[in-house]
Amino acid sequence: MSPRTGDTKPNFFQDCLMEVFDSLEHHIQNPVVLQSILSLMDRGTMVLTTNYDNLLEIFGQQQSKPMESLDLKDKTKVLQWARGHIKYGVLHIHGLYTDPCGMVLDPSGYKDVTQDPEVMEVLQNLYRTKSFLFVGCGETLRDQIFQALFLYSVPNKVDLEHYMVVLKENEDHFFKHQADMLLHGIKVVSYGDRFDHFPGYVQDLATQICRQRSPDAERVDSTTLLGNACQDCAKRKLEENGIEGSKRLRQSDTGIVLFLYGDLPEMMLEDLEICKPVKIYNLKASLL
Repeated sequence: MSPRTGDTKPNFFQDCLMEVFDSLEHHIQNPVVLQSILSLMDRGTMVLTTNYDNLLEIFGQQQSKPMESLDLKDKTKVLQWARGHIKYGVLHIHGLYTDPCGMVLDPSGYKDVTQDPEVMEVLQNLYRTKSFLFVGCGETLRDQIFQALFLYSVPNKVDLEHYMVVLKENEDHFFKHQADMLLHGIKVVSYGDRFDHFPGYVQDLATQICRQRSPDAERVDSTTLLGNACQDCAKRKLEENGIEGSKRLRQSDTGIVLFLYGDLPEMMLEDLEICKPVKIYNLKASLL
């Protein structure tokens, strides 16, 4: 019998998942990050994640939010979410630990999605028309399916207004990363050189975005919200391409900012021993 689920036919993989992901909400160290994301969802922000856990949904439910976990298997729900009809829905593009059979561990798991033109079109339309904010994305942008769904879906990336918030440990690496991501229409900005700067940055950013989305708010450029680093980077790129440096970027009120968060800093959870072996199974995105 399974010690975790009580099933008479134990499933080792399922037991491992339960051991790793069950009761994560009891180990939250910095609820300010989750609270900030919820405040953005209140204002219409859509949440897309590679995480296998449902920590955000549990946190929201504790605050009486009608949270809903979605995955790509349910086409009807995906289309509703992408069209803005499920306000507190969180789309898990790699699946959820509660449904081991539906978890995507390799590109073959996306076959049905990539072969469905309606789903592909509605997801890619988000990337073309909305601003993505990548938080803790780690290696997500190198994921083949993520590239197929979003990254390479737009031929002309000059007009894209996407952002990536990262830790700046090394300036040379940071500036190289900025230049590389600009090729994909993504502007990189740092929240600081230490993980403990992360919660405060996210909280301040969420507050400013929510204020900007108020009907009587004075509109400012998106880069102003995120900091001078990405504005300077964008200016350099525009000048390299012979475009006037003073060209205004897309305004922050163009629509929904979509979060994709994966490798969130370890500081969000207490130092659990289970975090260490999880990396072997490539499940770290939900814990770190």
